[in-house]
Amino acid sequence: MVNVPELTEAPGGDGPAGRPAAAGADAVGAAAARYNAGAGSGLDSPSAGVAGPCREFVAVLAAAFDAGELARAAREFATSERLAAATPPVFAARGTLPGPDSAAAAVIDAIRQLEDVKNAASAAQARAQVLFASLEKTRQVAAGLKGAAVGRGIGEQIALARRESPAMGKRHLATASRVVQEMPRTLAAWSHGVLNDYRAHIIADGTEFLSPEQRARVDAAIAGHPDELEMLGNKRLATAVKALAYQMEPAAFVKRQEKAASERCVTLRPAADGMTYLSALLPLKHGVRVLKSLTAVAGSARSAGDRRTRGQVMADALVHRLTRHGLCPPGADARTTVTSSAGAAVDLDLCTAVGESGIALDLIMTDRALFDGAADPAILTGYGPIPAPLGRQMVLNTAGRAQVWLQRLYTHPDTQALMAMDAKSRLFPDGMKRFLFDQDQLCSTPWCDAPIRDYDHIKSFADGGTTTPANGQGLCQACNLAKEALGWRSTPTGGDGEGGGEPPGTTITTPTGHTYRARRLPLPGTAPPE
Repeated sequence: MVNVPELTEAPGGDGPAGRPAAAGADAVGAAAARYNAGAGSGLDSPSAGVAGPCREFVAVLAAAFDAGELARAAREFATSERLAAATPPVFAARGTLPGPDSAAAAVIDAIRQLEDVKNAASAAQARAQVLFASLEKTRQVAAGLKGAAVGRGIGEQIALARRESPAMGKRHLATASRVVQEMPRTLAAWSHGVLNDYRAHIIADGTEFLSPEQRARVDAAIAGHPDELEMLGNKRLATAVKALAYQMEPAAFVKRQEKAASERCVTLRPAADGMTYLSALLPLKHGVRVLKSLTAVAGSARSAGDRRTRGQVMADALVHRLTRHGLCPPGADARTTVTSSAGAAVDLDLCTAVGESGIALDLIMTDRALFDGAADPAILTGYGPIPAPLGRQMVLNTAGRAQVWLQRLYTHPDTQALMAMDAKSRLFPDGMKRFLFDQDQLCSTPWCDAPIRDYDHIKSFADGGTTTPANGQGLCQACNLAKEALGWRSTPTGGDGEGGGEPPGTTITTPTGHTYRARRLPLPGTAPPE
């Protein structure tokens, strides 16, 4: 039986114009109840008792937010705009804003509940895919197929049923098989709406080269705490999975990355409105250097008054450097050694050699990994965890082609938080910005994962917040602007420096009264799970 999580009415009274505050949530809950009551006792035969209730459930959900409800909300907004235009503006101070609208809070609850239902449905779909694969393989074996022929065409049938490409069908089946058969905690989190299918794929793909026993350990560490798992964005989740996988099987991890480097390439695919996507699959240190170089160009141009956006400057700089780059100057290392089809080394007089760049790379690794050969994974900021051997190679094997600067960072032995520093200025000094960048690595807002652009006080300076690492965070520009909107509030949590305390983070309260907890990624040196 595909059990849809029970959905209840959100708290609150009546909304504007006498509308029930949880009208949408009521309908969602009713649809879930009717679905669970009529979904049958299981899959006694393929799709038995499921298709009909699924269609009914979707129909009731569609009716929950019908055109009439949306039209009423639009009329109320238009009326509010007319009243606001006729009334002198009132600037409310922080802390004196009216409470959250109960109808709006109920709709947010309904959106979250619908997301849980959608994710639970995708988990049930994963179970169905594994069941179909088993049934189809049994049929193929009974028909006399053997070896590699068994299983052929299964992913393609799943793709057709999902209205997707054959490649995506095979990917969905691989993820479903690994999660359903070997990762029970991940499957439970998926079935309860904590994960969607893409995030489940991140976990499954990151453990592809591990043994079933090692995969079970990653499953317990990542999905054993659903509340913490729920707050990880896609990049942070991938980083956590990669770090655990590397700690358990460093040799296989390094071998996998070496194989990936041999598959570097450049591709072009069409986009809408006369645009294209130019993609380059590069070794990580080259990719990070390219991005940082373009980011530096954009930052300099914007500081000089260029009115183009950061992205526009980066795109224009990329085209300029690739299309107007001349031959390498005389005496430059322009010869490239390649391997011929016969296996012999051949020198080509082409300007394709990749040398060390002057762009700084930020690498965080433990002293024992750098100097003593320990296997603690390093973190290349802006990318994520990398194997310790690759980190050592980047630092120690430059052969004089690049300068290497080492800076010591100290972490708390229990919370793994970076130790604090203090400042009395309102603006974060450069050293503290670097500290926050190494600490947060990505935008601190839950699930954002965008690059850090601004450094901001968690508790605002105007409200008495201090200019310290404990009260600082890295944010993207969009989240920094949203944080200043009416009704938003952020408070620092954890990281008090005492042993046994929780890791540092931020609690965000939105205008509807909902709260979200953001946690920082663990730094190198964290012990792997038992």
